[in-house]
Amino acid sequence: MGEHPFHIGMIGAGGIARSRHIPGLKKVPGVRLVAVANRSPESGRKAREEFGFEKSYERWQDVVNDPEVNIVFVCTPPYLHREISCYALARGKHVFCQARMAVNLAEARVMLEADRQTKLTTMLCPPPHYMTVEPYVRKLLADGGLGEIRHVELSHTTATFLDPAAPLHWRQRKDLQGINMLDVGITGEVLNKWFGSLDKLSAKGRTWVPSRPKDRDGRSAVELPDAVTVIGSFESGATFTGLFAQAVNGGRSMLGIFGSEGTLLCDANENFVLLRKGKNEERIDIPPELRGKWTVEEDFLRAVAEGRKGTPSFADGVRYMAFTQAVYDSLEKDMEPVRVARLQDSPV
Repeated sequence: MGEHPFHIGMIGAGGIARSRHIPGLKKVPGVRLVAVANRSPESGRKAREEFGFEKSYERWQDVVNDPEVNIVFVCTPPYLHREISCYALARGKHVFCQARMAVNLAEARVMLEADRQTKLTTMLCPPPHYMTVEPYVRKLLADGGLGEIRHVELSHTTATFLDPAAPLHWRQRKDLQGINMLDVGITGEVLNKWFGSLDKLSAKGRTWVPSRPKDRDGRSAVELPDAVTVIGSFESGATFTGLFAQAVNGGRSMLGIFGSEGTLLCDANENFVLLRKGKNEERIDIPPELRGKWTVEEDFLRAVAEGRKGTPSFADGVRYMAFTQAVYDSLEKDMEPVRVARLQDSPV
């Protein structure tokens, strides 16, 4: 990629920024960690000292406005994604935005419109789920190795919210997350890439622990469900069932693809798949040349250097936000079937 000047301003320095984005950025020649802002001035200073940023600011606007910053990494919860991304694009800064894209479909559409008005590079963070097996699976699907795809079954179940004594998590708060529930959006992105868009769906939710000990902001109500079940159909005609639950013991994250010529079972975090045909089951270890790897930061900066949009794009984000919005709307209407909005549809 050469010594392209990648001058990074980062807004939000927790979780995935620490574990993936900052280490990934440091591996790319030409990267300079210019400025950071975090939830509090103190945590911003700690991030500066820990990771080697040159400056820390109390306000995220100051990171964007820093004349030495030409790339902004938005690593906050979703409630700030639209505001920061649009602000940065309007000031001529390339934008990498953490997933989920926005608090709802309407805000995602606003971000896409801002993106379409500029040639600046934008990109969303892709899901790590199924990343390792994705190249192999998509090739198998393209080659017709499973025949006609007739049903897709998704089960993402964990014990994340099992303990009723655990304090309210920020991912259970609508003011920070919006409509982004559990693994709905992150797996919706995988479904879109592998099988195309869903057409219609119905959803039912349940909150097993309706209130929790107060967190540092004094909130106690659980505002997003602990479990969601989805039934729907793809535009291709294949049917879909999905279970998202984070208050169960002994869960697992799996995706099953059922075709007329075979069935494929994928674990979200493994580097192998199980192929079933008739009574035979074969474990297939993904060959190195078809094994996906986390190169997200390098991919984004290459797009910047080449003057193009990154992948996943803001348009991809609108598509998975449409899936999440349909799930949320059906929950609100107690399983009433909801059409999944299309990218070309008028804003809703």
